[in-house]
Amino acid sequence: MPLSSPTSDLKQIMTRLRAMTEATDGEYQLRRFEVYGVEVLQVSYDQVQGLWWVREHRQFREFEFDDIDLVAIEIYDVLHDMQLVF
Repeated sequence: MPLSSPTSDLKQIMTRLRAMTEATDGEYQLRRFEVYGVEVLQVSYDQVQGLWWVREHRQFREFEFDDIDLVAIEIYDVLHDMQLVF
């Protein structure tokens, strides 16, 4: 997902995260985020507990959140940092 402006990028990320909260095909949702075709991180959401997990592949880190806004900011930061590598 090549990034353009911070505002539109955050809106796109929030749209994907909200879709995870509204999905009806299972209580666990998983989305992958890429930069230039390279998967950078995975985001999981547990609809029952309301918890998010962000797994960053580059530095092999995992974070747990209970706030969608914090998840969006973390995703944005990781994607932006990855773009700087290229």
